[in-house]
Amino acid sequence: MRNVAGRWLGRLTTWRKLSLNTWTAPDNATIYGSLEIDVGPLQDFLRKRSEEAGVKCTMTHAVSRALAMILRRYPDCNVLVRGRRLWAREDVDVFHQVAVPGGAPGSADLSGVVIRKADTKTVQDIARELHERAEAVRLERDPELARTRNVFKYLPGPALYRLLQALDWLSYRWNLRVPGSPKDAFGGAMVTSVGMLGIKQAYAPLVTFSHCPVLVLVGQVEDRAVVRDGQIVARPMCTMTATLDHRILDGVQAATLSSTMQRLLENPALLDADPSVLQ
Repeated sequence: MRNVAGRWLGRLTTWRKLSLNTWTAPDNATIYGSLEIDVGPLQDFLRKRSEEAGVKCTMTHAVSRALAMILRRYPDCNVLVRGRRLWAREDVDVFHQVAVPGGAPGSADLSGVVIRKADTKTVQDIARELHERAEAVRLERDPELARTRNVFKYLPGPALYRLLQALDWLSYRWNLRVPGSPKDAFGGAMVTSVGMLGIKQAYAPLVTFSHCPVLVLVGQVEDRAVVRDGQIVARPMCTMTATLDHRILDGVQAATLSSTMQRLLENPALLDADPSVLQ
């Protein structure tokens, strides 16, 4: 008796033949989501904080603060997958991607900065630290990170693959500090902005060797027609997208993170509160 009733398709289109010989069966636990935020109140909040702190505070800094607050409030989402087990992280560290100018005009490479214990820092603190450290990365004044990037840049592909595998086992599976490489280089979550590139909405993949289960992209702010109190009005809106590791976050948890993120960003005074007050 057959388990599944059906028949063999002998003749395939060229695309189907290519596909079957390109990819294996799906085994990726990635899930995606998007969130529309009315950033009118947040823009006013960031403008005031920028004037007070003497440093430009942006959507990226606010999202980083909000995400850090959420991960502190919901520690089951701030975890590390080690083998077949989940390990709760003690600290809330948020990684930010940094564009490093390349040699050719218009080219750039990607590096990054981790804001350690981001849940203990204000939006202004995050803005100031990220500005200073991102500038150091661009100018290659971070000796440890610069050394690591140079190794990755000049190492041949097959050797780089083996090095990444070795670092993965040593740093995350065995939890050993590897001399010469940054400690926990990616933290427990990532935030990056594509709005600065004029992109309204995009999705990004989880980087497997980062062991980072949450990645949030901040899109471009633009005026859009929305309904408020039964009237169509123009409001400054931003689309945020998230890529999540489904081994850690299910639909219920993702919904909680999404609703809390929206509440924090649309009521930005909450960003100055202690994460423990979040409900």
